Parts: sequence; C-alpha cells; structure tokens
Amino acid sequence: MKPTKALAAGLAASLAGALGAGCSPQRLDSFLYDPLRAPPGHYDVSQAVIPTYEDVFVTSADGVKIHVAFISASGAAGAHPDVTMLYFHGQINDIATTWPRLELLYPLGVNLAAVDPRGYGMSGGEPSEPGIHADLQAVWDQLPALKGLDPTKLVIYGRSLGAAFAIDLAAARTPAALITESAFASVEALVRDGAYVDLPVGFVADSRWDNLAKIPGVAAPYLALHGLADDYVKYQYSQVLAAAHEVAQPAFATQLELVAGADHGDLHGPPPTLNARAAGSYVGLLAKFLFF
Repeated sequence: MKPTKALAAGLAASLAGALGAGCSPQRLDSFLYDPLRAPPGHYDVSQAVIPTYEDVFVTSADGVKIHVAFISASGAAGAHPDVTMLYFHGQINDIATTWPRLELLYPLGVNLAAVDPRGYGMSGGEPSEPGIHADLQAVWDQLPALKGLDPTKLVIYGRSLGAAFAIDLAAARTPAALITESAFASVEALVRDGAYVDLPVGFVADSRWDNLAKIPGVAAPYLALHGLADDYVKYQYSQVLAAAHEVAQPAFATQLELVAGADHGDLHGPPPTLNARAAGSYVGLLAKFLFF
C-alpha cells in the first residue's frame, strides 16, 4: 500500500531520531499523542454560536480527573435534548481548538460532551492506551448520572486519533450510534504503511489502538466519514472499517461517506467538501443518519 506522505514523514523522523540516539524507538507514542494543555484557569472560547457550557470532571479508575465540556442542546425547534453526543478530538487538539467543530455540531440540536482525555487540556495525567481506555469508560459510566442524561441515547463521535477512542468505547459499551471521521485501522497499520519498516509494532510503539479488531464488536449503527484527499490517514482505512462492521453487524446500519476534495482536517469545509453540496449538509448528513 502506498504510504501517506505527511504521516510517513512524521513516523520516519520519530523512528530515525530514536535509532540515531542509539536507543530502542519506544517513543513513537510521543508522535501518536501530542497533548495540548489548556491555559491556566480555564478555556477562553467564543460565545458567538454556543452561549454557554459547563466544566464537568469525572474520575478515572486510577484517580485521574478527566475534563468534559458539557454543552446543553439548543432550544431550537426540532432539537433533541434527550440525545447526547460524546465527542473525542484528534491528537494535537484540546477542547478550545476543537471549539469551531463544536460550533458546527451545535445546530444538530443534541447535547454535546467534548472530552479531553488524560494529558490533554484540563485533564490530569499523561496519555497512554490503558489510561485513556479507563478514562473513556469513566466518562460513559459517570456523566449520565452527573448531568441527568439518558444512557440509552449516547452517541459517540471521534475524529482522527479520537476515532480510536470512539471505537474503543463503542466496543466496550453499547452506544445509540457510532460516528468516526478520518479513522485509521490500527497503529500497526500506520507503522507498516507510514514508516517503511518491517518491525514488530511493539518495537516502535506501546499503543495498539487496533480499531479493525474492535469494530466488529460495535453493536450499533456506524457512520464512517473520510476525505478522499486525506494524505495523513488514508481513506482506505475507513473503507475496511466500514466493511468489517457491515459483515459482523448486519442488524445495524453501516454507512460510509467518502468526501471528494476533503483533506484530513476539512471534511466539513469549503468546496468541494460536504458543505458545498448544500447549505448545512454536514449537519444534515449527521441528522439523517441519527434521526431518520
């Protein structure tokens, strides 16, 4: 398979640096996780679209505090205040840098719960696969009671690295629906396709995030979104994830949406991506998948 240029460069640079230093390249995880910390005190975000939000903290299994920005559903006609979307951002984001995306999602009319996993934003700890796995379950198990939410109407949405978090949680719990954007198949696939090396994945990364192994266990409708111009994470990963879900879960809808012209970060963006098809078509696509 042809490796993606940007990811190949990053993986190869991380690997070369570790080898050049004469050590085992175990710190490829530092490329996978690039946590952005919140400024001291709190986030300073726009209120132009979302008038207010609430800081909520849940406690992970090891005592680490995990921050969730909870945004109540808009009061607009046709809103769905009984539905809550758990949103997981990408590797170099936090809730503040994710805010423009939350503003795009706000007209969907559901509660939004944006999560900073450990090491990111206002959450404590340092990122690791076992730690984040525990964080995800803590959010799922504790947030409904803290906010009076219907646990049977939790939708999970993850973008890029956050898609791995979303799939991990959806395989461990039972969401109302799963949405991924720009997902990869596994860290092993990224190493194989990006770094041009024939090494066991454990030699270059502690984290696995084996989405392809987990997606068959997601007993929920699944929407996979990916840009066809994504040169960071190949769109073919979303194709194989959707195919695996469709085969394993025939009782639930599987939908693959490949967006012409969209790169890794602009699936919803300017022409010729989703919003070029019709006004509000990004939200419209999500609404159709979730509610119709």
